Amino acid sequence: MDVDIEQPHLAHHHLAHQHPTRHWTDYAIPISALFVSMVSIFIAWQHGEVMKQLVAQNARLVQANSLPYMELSFSNGTPSGETQIRLFATNSGVGPAAIRAVQILVDGHPVSNPRELLAACCGGGKVKLATATLLGRMVRAGDAITYFDFGSGSSSKTDVAKKFYAAYAGGRIAVSTCYCSVFDDCWIQSTATSFEAPRPVKVCPKPARQYSY
Repeated sequence: MDVDIEQPHLAHHHLAHQHPTRHWTDYAIPISALFVSMVSIFIAWQHGEVMKQLVAQNARLVQANSLPYMELSFSNGTPSGETQIRLFATNSGVGPAAIRAVQILVDGHPVSNPRELLAACCGGGKVKLATATLLGRMVRAGDAITYFDFGSGSSSKTDVAKKFYAAYAGGRIAVSTCYCSVFDDCWIQSTATSFEAPRPVKVCPKPARQYSY
């Protein structure tokens, strides 16, 4: 007996590789987030720069409002018309001045006290003086310190006073100070350059001989 066997038909299914298509909105959200982040970073940087400028301007303003300006002066009279030979220093600035160095030269040579000063300029002699030290003083804005004073009527009292007046007026005596602000900005002021602005320095140089009393 013959049996017919039918072979099964196998269906071949070809699976196609499908690539999903992304919509443009899928990219819009991350791009927008990146853009917002970049704008935020730029705004923060710009704000930081503005704040730096404001801080720097404020620092300069504070320094300007604390600026001292020492003037070294000589007087041979009083407002009432009396004769009085004296040396004094005035802070004409707006901030306190810390005086860290003082030097007095007579004919180019330093002296360290009033006795040496009078001996070098005027030959010495007995005289009554009112003296004060400038070295180490903190001079408030608007204050003045008289540090060398012959007293009232001094030019007619002694020959020493007359010689001192002639020596100072003739430029034989030169006074210089180095002073600093509360921010440690320092300047040198000298009677030898009294018509010039004080010279800024990083630190006050220590003279070979300080003048103290």
